[in-house]
Amino acid sequence: MASVDTRMNYSSMEKMQKAFTQAASTLENTARSAKEIGRMMQGGALQGMAGDAFVEAINSKLTPRLKALNEKMSELAGDIGGAISATRDGVKTAQSRFK
Repeated sequence: MASVDTRMNYSSMEKMQKAFTQAASTLENTARSAKEIGRMMQGGALQGMAGDAFVEAINSKLTPRLKALNEKMSELAGDIGGAISATRDGVKTAQSRFK
């Protein structure tokens, strides 16, 4: 029976987790900025139907998609964190069996 050799580059995985966390934060900031820009444009340069349409597009199309991406980035960061923890726990358990 072939043995399973599990290895993980912890540094690389931690960098990946950090990148997903940062991406989620960036997406959150982008959504907030888009809403603010919509309010500013509606109150200034784009008044009336054009401003309403612009704000509606931000609120109904852009913001939900950014939120979904944010949630996915957070989920991936959590998945990687879980994989790191599980692998470290498995290594500790395996090492304790040989002491």
